[in-house]
Amino acid sequence: MKKQHLVLFVLLSFLVNLTNAQVERKNQLEDTYASYYSIERETIHLHLNKNVFILEEPVWFKAYIYNKDTNKPAINSTNIFVSLYDEKGKEIDKKLFFAQNGVVSGTMELSSAVTPGNYYLRAYTNWMNNFPEDESFTSLPIHVVNPYKEELEAFQDEETATPHDVQFLPEGGYAIENSNNTIGVKVSNLNQNESKIKGSIFDNNTTEVLTFETNSFGHGKFNLIYEKDKTYYAVYTINNKEEKTFLPKPKPTGFNITIDNYSNEKYTYINLKTNANTLELNKGKTYYLVINQNSKISVVNLDLNNLKTQNTIPVESANLVPGVNTIALFDDNSNPILERLIFNYQNINVASVNTNIKKVKDSITVNLKVNTQNNQNQLSQLSVSTLPNINITNASNADIMSSFLIHPYIKGQVQNASHYFKNVDRLKKYDLDLLLLTQGWSKYEWKNIKKGQLPVTYGFEVGLKIEGTFNRYAKKHRSNKTQMFSMTNGVNENTTIDQNTNTFVFDNYFLKDGAVINFSLYENDKAVPKVNPVIQTINGKRELMHAFKSKTKVIRKKSTQSDLRTAFKAYNIEKLDTVNLSYKKKKVVEKPLKHEKSYIANKYSNGIKIDSMIERTYFNISDLINANGFVVEDLAGTGFTRIKNRNPVTYLGSNEPILIIDNVNLGNNYDMLFNLTFEDIDEIYINTNGLGYGAAAAAGVIRIYRKDGSQSLEKIKLREYGDVVIKNGFSIEKKFYTPAYYFKSDDVLSEFACLDWASNITTNDLGMYTYKMKDSGLNDLVLVIQGFTSTGELISEIKTVKVDKNQ
Repeated sequence: MKKQHLVLFVLLSFLVNLTNAQVERKNQLEDTYASYYSIERETIHLHLNKNVFILEEPVWFKAYIYNKDTNKPAINSTNIFVSLYDEKGKEIDKKLFFAQNGVVSGTMELSSAVTPGNYYLRAYTNWMNNFPEDESFTSLPIHVVNPYKEELEAFQDEETATPHDVQFLPEGGYAIENSNNTIGVKVSNLNQNESKIKGSIFDNNTTEVLTFETNSFGHGKFNLIYEKDKTYYAVYTINNKEEKTFLPKPKPTGFNITIDNYSNEKYTYINLKTNANTLELNKGKTYYLVINQNSKISVVNLDLNNLKTQNTIPVESANLVPGVNTIALFDDNSNPILERLIFNYQNINVASVNTNIKKVKDSITVNLKVNTQNNQNQLSQLSVSTLPNINITNASNADIMSSFLIHPYIKGQVQNASHYFKNVDRLKKYDLDLLLLTQGWSKYEWKNIKKGQLPVTYGFEVGLKIEGTFNRYAKKHRSNKTQMFSMTNGVNENTTIDQNTNTFVFDNYFLKDGAVINFSLYENDKAVPKVNPVIQTINGKRELMHAFKSKTKVIRKKSTQSDLRTAFKAYNIEKLDTVNLSYKKKKVVEKPLKHEKSYIANKYSNGIKIDSMIERTYFNISDLINANGFVVEDLAGTGFTRIKNRNPVTYLGSNEPILIIDNVNLGNNYDMLFNLTFEDIDEIYINTNGLGYGAAAAAGVIRIYRKDGSQSLEKIKLREYGDVVIKNGFSIEKKFYTPAYYFKSDDVLSEFACLDWASNITTNDLGMYTYKMKDSGLNDLVLVIQGFTSTGELISEIKTVKVDKNQ
């Protein structure tokens, strides 16, 4: 068991000369902490391209996975699950992504099931199921709006959201009689400009004892000596209404704490306070002051005979671990009696980014250069969201710094995270300390820590695990093998078949969701004809044992949806357009449908020209058909697929549409579809009611025209036995595009759009990277940059840049 000790130079006149029992208790505490944190812990951050979306607009993100103990990219897990939840806690969608070197980029579709409201992305790994604490990442709210609808379905202007809450929280957890207590103030569920309140503290004789106020984030504190047999209450005003809240009752004995880590650059002052009654009752006892972050721990023995009612312990901040440290006081029976989270800014491992942009014709070249603190050049992983300005779409409040340095240690979320890490000064340190004071105790509870090392039940997962069998038994006493093959997916593997169970397993493979893979049976190296596999993806849809907690709405005086709808109305934007326009403000000329008049019923069909936009929007042909009135179903993992009309046809009639390719009627045989790619197809005509085709086509018609020069149907090999469509495989990030409706006006573009999303940025060894984006025609741009270096330096910057049109 490896213990990492913190070296604390404390100036204590009350350190104890240790007895053997006290040494054993001290070592026991150190060993318990070290044992509990001995297993690697991962944490995840999602950088979103923005946080306000219109119905069915995709969400792009990049996931960063971090090792909490080493503070470096976590590389052991490659399988990253990302789920979409509504604010009631219902899971809408879940996808699996394949991470390499601690990063992965992805897209989450906002399907037709997503209605206006608040949504959340949650990211996790299977390994996180080993821990009693929820180590997953949950994003700040993603706002989905409908700018065309009159009535507001979310972001309500009326006060129908969760009522505001004002709490008074003793620092360390408890207030003590006849002792100087620090009381934190926390105002929740109000807009930022409403969270700054002022008030007064009164005793039970209605005597005003002191005044207090909070900062713009709703956090504050004051000092109060609780006199025996007195009660205290606060009076304050919110929204012109006076309110009253009683303060927590004090305990007759115990300890409280006050931390000051912002007034002196060199020292963090730990002020332990108690009353005379507590010291009298605990004469001769030894208490233990514990400071830790994960497996890094220091234990200081305190002789209560040497303590006073107020004791100041100065600790050199440079000897604390960078980031959140947990300070806890244990009694002589190893019971925690107070706890406080503090943040140490010294030696935080961060890097900066220099940016340079140049306009070249109709594009903008972006040059990035990562600078580390020790000026050593390092490979870095980055993602950059380009916005018109710091507007309501800005997702920078979900900051990688807080995700890795603060969020893993607290029970709640950090609002306005970027505030605490930009241009850090004494006031920023004070604000962050107020935040941690009002967060309460750490999410790592002693009831779990004292159990010691956790059993590892769930492993790191790398790739998919496929288990299967064939619809006939392989003959025994022969060499029975299975071949897994797909030329387009680069797969050609063999494994033996278990003769007792007639099953086979392929483990640790990267297989795309929807990929067509062939599984063949070989006996003595000879292929067995006309056999079909039945397979299942074992680990493609892992659940997290920690349930997602439903979120509550926040009152908004002015709704984002109202703003967006007003802008759309003002510029006569009436219909969602998913076509990817160029950034030049000119009329887009759509390509005419070549085969619109080739058959009379085509005029009653939804004609779709297969172009680059369609290829970016839909993963494959199944997705396109599924989005246009039909349901594409897999039949229990057999590898066969059928298509059904979403609407009922007749009681006895089939609800499967007719497939016609190049004027050849294939009936309900859809095998041909899955041997075609978008590159093969010129146009698709989808007719959900069969109008123009007669009664036989009551369930609809899918008519496909392939590109000129395509092979005849007779020469195209239909699906062979053994082909299976992989379900719950890895999702792939779609190519970014800005929906065309944003370009209808400069005002809409500048307020609500994400202009560019560069997610797969890997710098060279010098920390440099160059990429291009289209010129939107705007003069001012904001680059939201997040990432980390190969050695763990965190990168989080917001750059405002001007585009020189004279270049």
